[in-house]
Amino acid sequence: MNLPLINDALAMLRLQFQPLAHYQYPTRHLAMALLLLGVVAAAGAPAGMGEPLNVILFFTVYVTLETLLYGRFMQWWLRRASVADVPSLTGTIVAASAIQLLDPLSSWLPDDVASVASMTIGMIGLWLLVSALSFGSGLTKLRILLGTLLFAPAALFLSFVLMNGATGLGLVTMPEELQRALQQAEQQGDAKPAADSVQAQ
Repeated sequence: MNLPLINDALAMLRLQFQPLAHYQYPTRHLAMALLLLGVVAAAGAPAGMGEPLNVILFFTVYVTLETLLYGRFMQWWLRRASVADVPSLTGTIVAASAIQLLDPLSSWLPDDVASVASMTIGMIGLWLLVSALSFGSGLTKLRILLGTLLFAPAALFLSFVLMNGATGLGLVTMPEELQRALQQAEQQGDAKPAADSVQAQ
């Protein structure tokens, strides 16, 4: 089976990159790849989030929206750097992210090794993405990485919005770690005005 997206993902692992216009694929191929990435993300989700199909749906929607928004943001970022004729970057992002499909294999390892392996896979995926965008645009990797870091708060905000929406609809349950993090943030937010009022007195 000759699927250009798979071939290009394998080529990226061999550090063989192409112009950005090369990474354009049929919509059905992108949709299937995003679904697979959503399933992989759901497989690594904390236990107790809800019914498996709901969790897969949640992560597939998140991965898809994050990919599309990041692609549009980086298009704007590249144009700001005077890169002419920036095509859709969705295919480039998906091809570079394909290495995430290996992440479930880390579950076969001991817990401490598995976390390191999973983090390593994520870092390799990020490096491949930055390298592909850098090669295709002619910009430095540092500039591409800066754009990616600037997008990070938007990705975090998107995850909070989707999580709140999904929990509100009863599709998934918010992980306990995230609940504790939000409670701590709220407590810190409540404590700061109180401290300011004491100082004012």
